[in-house]
Amino acid sequence: MVFVERQEQLAGFTTALTECEAGDGRLMAVVGPLASGKTALLRAFTERAADLGFHVLRAAGTRTERELPLSLVNQFCHDFPFGVHGASRAELLREVHSTAVRHGRGPMAPGPRLASMLLNASAALLAASEQKPMLVAVDDLHHVDPLSLHCLLYLVRRMRRARILVVATGGDLVEPTEPQLYAELMELASDNHLALPPLSRHGVGELLAEALGEQPAESLVDACVRASGGNPLLTRTLIADLRNSGGTGLDRDGQVLPGRSYTSAFRRYVERCDPLIRRVLAAAAMFDGRPPAGPLTLARLAEVDTAAARRALSSLESAGLVVDGRLPHSRARQAVLDQLPPSDLTDLHLRAARLLHEEGSAPLPVARHLLAAGKTPEWAGPVLVAAADGLLGTGDTEHAVALLRLAHDGASDDVERAALKAALYQAEWRTDPDAAGHRLGQLAAAARADRLSVAARVATVHGLLWLGRIAEAAEVLDGLAELDADPEESAEIRFLTVWTRFTHPGLLSDEWVETRASRRGVEGAVNPTEALANAVETLMAKGPNAAAVVAAEQTLPRSPLRGGAMPSLAAALVILVYADHLETATLWADRLLAQARESGAPSWLAMLTAIRADIALRSGRLGEAQCYAETALGMMSTESWAAGIGVPVGTALLAQTARGRLEEAGRHLDRPVPDAMFQTIWGLHYLRARGGYYLATGRAEAALDDFTTCGDLMARWNLDLPAIVPWRVHAAHAHLALNQPEQARALAESQLTQLGQEPSRTKAAALRVLAAAAPVAQRPTLLREAAEMLRACGDRLELAHTLADLSQAQRSLGDFHRARMTVRRACDLAGDCQADALRQRLLPDVDHAALEAADETDAEALNSLSDAERRVAALAAQGSTNRQIANKLFVTVSTVEQHLTKVYRKLNVTRRADLLVKLGPRISNIA
Repeated sequence: MVFVERQEQLAGFTTALTECEAGDGRLMAVVGPLASGKTALLRAFTERAADLGFHVLRAAGTRTERELPLSLVNQFCHDFPFGVHGASRAELLREVHSTAVRHGRGPMAPGPRLASMLLNASAALLAASEQKPMLVAVDDLHHVDPLSLHCLLYLVRRMRRARILVVATGGDLVEPTEPQLYAELMELASDNHLALPPLSRHGVGELLAEALGEQPAESLVDACVRASGGNPLLTRTLIADLRNSGGTGLDRDGQVLPGRSYTSAFRRYVERCDPLIRRVLAAAAMFDGRPPAGPLTLARLAEVDTAAARRALSSLESAGLVVDGRLPHSRARQAVLDQLPPSDLTDLHLRAARLLHEEGSAPLPVARHLLAAGKTPEWAGPVLVAAADGLLGTGDTEHAVALLRLAHDGASDDVERAALKAALYQAEWRTDPDAAGHRLGQLAAAARADRLSVAARVATVHGLLWLGRIAEAAEVLDGLAELDADPEESAEIRFLTVWTRFTHPGLLSDEWVETRASRRGVEGAVNPTEALANAVETLMAKGPNAAAVVAAEQTLPRSPLRGGAMPSLAAALVILVYADHLETATLWADRLLAQARESGAPSWLAMLTAIRADIALRSGRLGEAQCYAETALGMMSTESWAAGIGVPVGTALLAQTARGRLEEAGRHLDRPVPDAMFQTIWGLHYLRARGGYYLATGRAEAALDDFTTCGDLMARWNLDLPAIVPWRVHAAHAHLALNQPEQARALAESQLTQLGQEPSRTKAAALRVLAAAAPVAQRPTLLREAAEMLRACGDRLELAHTLADLSQAQRSLGDFHRARMTVRRACDLAGDCQADALRQRLLPDVDHAALEAADETDAEALNSLSDAERRVAALAAQGSTNRQIANKLFVTVSTVEQHLTKVYRKLNVTRRADLLVKLGPRISNIA
């Protein structure tokens, strides 16, 4: 066996052997912590002594023979030097046996029979040593029975001038069988102690190199040192596990990955420890990831006195079983705890939780011990709730729910139990709204019994509405409206009321709203929730305006994604979307999506993804819209989506229809949707999308029926807002498909009369319909106006359709040059939007060869321009005067004129208007 960092001890023993041969007998003690290699070193000592001609007597104390009299002496008999002074093996064994039997029945103190045996045995050993030096090797002296200790002590006191060397090993983690005799023997060997310290980092590296056949990585050495504490045997078991695994041996955190050998070894070491030591060791196993536990803390947890805990901790640290007050590895901690009876382990976790709580620890470490114990002391409810809140913030919903369930089961009264039920419902909702819904009936009952807070009742109403349990929601909402709430709670109730009127327009009657109008906050009060409620109310009455947008933008940064914030965040995003602030809506939706991912909340993530899909659709990004919508649908079951499924299904349906994927779009219509959806705002999205699909597949009458149904519902709900669904525009398209231009014109004009002077996507869409129903000569003017509006609001898809109609009108008027440029821009936009249906409709109307030839000619002419000429041409095509171009480019007007002359010649044009035709969609790239 290769010994690392034990050469000094081997040299000391060799010196003792030499001096023993010269007649200097002594007692030598090999001391060190548990599993520090004492037994292996003692074996090496006996082998070296035998090689040098020593007669060796070997024996070892064992835990099972601590109470067996003369068990050590009995072992010596097998190696005893018989033939001296007439002694024989049989005689000595009979004498030892009879003495053991005598003292096994009576007191431990030596008697005449023992004295006779000691005298004869000692005389025989002393006489034998004159002929041949002797080594008496005793392993685990702390386990040796008292009578054998008496015998050993008797011999040691009489061998000073004899050629006898006694070597004994002793540990410090086990209480000796007879502490007084053990201490006396160690005192006699005080000048001849061979101490075995833990291995240094260098020593661990040597063992690794010897076992692995190569120099180990520094990270591996450090990890092994941490996991073994320098304990030789633990280090060797780690190395054995590393060889067996065949891997790098390290996890992502740089910790070594021990296997069965390490765990088994640690269990054996624990079994060999004194009971008091094991209690301290189990207490240390409770501390994981905390600052080091001191003796006082361990004493309280292990229920031992502080002095004993200090001694135990010192011994455990010297053995490498404890490092910085903690066990060196999670596997070691588990090995210690696995050996505790279940009841003891439960009590230990409860004591640890109480101790940490009294020391002011953070809630989570306390809660983990309570969860492991499976019990909730009367003081622990708030701690469990606080810890669950922390876990929800980090996305660990599963463990948060477990903590809340534990707190709920230990609640002391009905009010506390109801509050915890509400917290459980909100936590479970994050993962699966349908599964969490089983708590809503109990929460509604608790609300009727006045056991729920206002916040819990508000969350309950939101959940009941989402899952279509309208009657229960109305009942809880009635109770909320009658409460005498503080201003902040009143704002929450008012927002709930307004949001309910928006999402479920037919639920609350005007009379119900009027009788509770006092719920409105004090005039001039600054409350974000109240401001958002006002914004939603404005949206329903007049459509989104600047004040509503400001309220939405102020709500988003003030409402982090947590608890019951989802409805207010959704409301703020909806206002931005309906107000055509798509870039801002995209920015906040993406931020909230990132928060939802970090929060581990699939339901929030699904809802926000559905909103993000609608934003992409309105921005003309059909591929993104389809991807987001289908992703959202896959994040929750149909039951969890409930009536809200109308948004992602409608978006996916519209996107695939516009992309020309009608077969795939049709499959979304096969998806079951609840009847209750058609009584919500989300049902309008679905009807609009289904009508669009019917129109694309040639079923204009079915499409018209869906669009007019939208109109009927919105009129009945007093919610006829084109920002939600411009049903008149869509119905007008259906009339055009049915060759009913007069009805289409009437709807378009009706839509325009409802809109203000400000440009909007709905106004642009209505102008496009009006153009389709107008004489050909009037169409370009209407379509250009619509195109300008659409550029401003960022609706690229509708812009592509508008440019397609404009190109057709230009062709009808014989302006083929402009028509070619316009259709090219429409095709480019359709391609960017992935609107394959529109692109396929446009391309057959274009002479492919002529278009490609024109493209090649224009591209060649464009490449002939210098950089300066390109910049001047781009600005001139966009309408800038020569002086404006000169100011922008910091050149003279004369220089601009010279550049334009060259540009006209190279591009073969004679005026600025022709530049726009020639350059077309390339202008942005040139500039």
